Amino acid sequence: MSELLQILRSEIKPALGCTGPIGVCYCAAEAYDAIGGEIKKINAKVDWGVGCKIDDVAFPGTEYLGLEMAIAMGAVCGDATAGMEVLRTATPEGELKARKVAELVEADIQFGRDNMDVFIDIVIETDLGTGRAVVVGRSDGLVRKEKNGEVIFEKEPDAAGKSSPMLKYTIKDFYELAVNGPIEDIAFMQKSAEYNTALASETLKHNLGAGIGYNLYHSAPETDVYTRAKAWAAAGCEARMSGVNLPAMTCGNKGNVGVATSMPLVSMAKDLGKDDETLWRALAMSSLVAIAVIHRIGKSPAMCSCEVAASLGIAAGTIVLHGGTLEQVEIAIQNTVPSLFGCVCDGAKLACAMRISSGTGIAIEAATLALKGVRLAFNQGVLSTSADETINMLGRTASEGMIDSDRALAQELWAKRKIFPLMTFTDRQKQ
Repeated sequence: MSELLQILRSEIKPALGCTGPIGVCYCAAEAYDAIGGEIKKINAKVDWGVGCKIDDVAFPGTEYLGLEMAIAMGAVCGDATAGMEVLRTATPEGELKARKVAELVEADIQFGRDNMDVFIDIVIETDLGTGRAVVVGRSDGLVRKEKNGEVIFEKEPDAAGKSSPMLKYTIKDFYELAVNGPIEDIAFMQKSAEYNTALASETLKHNLGAGIGYNLYHSAPETDVYTRAKAWAAAGCEARMSGVNLPAMTCGNKGNVGVATSMPLVSMAKDLGKDDETLWRALAMSSLVAIAVIHRIGKSPAMCSCEVAASLGIAAGTIVLHGGTLEQVEIAIQNTVPSLFGCVCDGAKLACAMRISSGTGIAIEAATLALKGVRLAFNQGVLSTSADETINMLGRTASEGMIDSDRALAQELWAKRKIFPLMTFTDRQKQ
């Protein structure tokens, strides 16, 4: 079980800002770190899943949006040593410079790729020469760094797809670790609760974003555990999408998934009077299921991971929060899948909070019904003979069957973008 615990620990990390643009910022920061100097030109080759789906989300350090601005912010303001908290050192002076550098960025979206893995290759030309960085597989997955053509760092990409070690583990394994594992092994899940509660609290205090979480929360009576869970989940997402300068605890290298797999359980645990150990075990179960799904659909997927992967995690975590059995976990996942299977990712934006809210509601409802003995018939439609097999089929559909549809959607998103002059997050919401 030590390998599975290690995977869980490696997939629960803090990130400052939405991981889509922040991954681009990070790669640009590494490329600039390789060479330094006055920037003359930036060329960025980016997979379509990242390149076409980050124009509508804010990130810390600037009020301006877009792929080019994210690259410029990383190059000008980024701290390459900070990983997914790369913009923690951004300054107003640097941001002003980044606005001009954004116009030097030439983005080349890699529509010809035959897979949907994260791929970012940034070359920065300065008065001192050329710096290059390549990120593959995950938003912080640096695999190559060059200075004037000389390789100064190189490593193999993390195992992904069919070679991912996560694929050999089952829901039973997740349940055993989360429910029966030593509590000291999973007590670090408390950080997910702390980080993501701080984020969501900003929305609930200041009515950030579209007002989804704020209005759900403040219109729900304290006895409405269900709506309050949805509100906390939406609120955390809205804070991230609005560029709040606080880190999220990610899950599977995705901040929205981190928020969506944790906040409903944190909310319900508080409202239902559950102790910390019960919450941490539920969070571990939720995270493990979500990570398992992400390792199947990919980290730049056609399916919406914060709707699909996170909701299946919440369904499983809700069962554990209520002291349910392994069989009830599997039924809860199967109950959830038909309502979410195939939901496509159309990019990071405030609407993600609406999805997270609805996905949370579906998951809690499915789990509640499972606890009451309601069970959908297996091996019908998108449900296979077991929850594990259903998740495998979901993964194959997303990673193999939806490549062309995701490419076509990304091309539509890219064709309608109007990035210059740069637009602020506030102005974008008025469209």
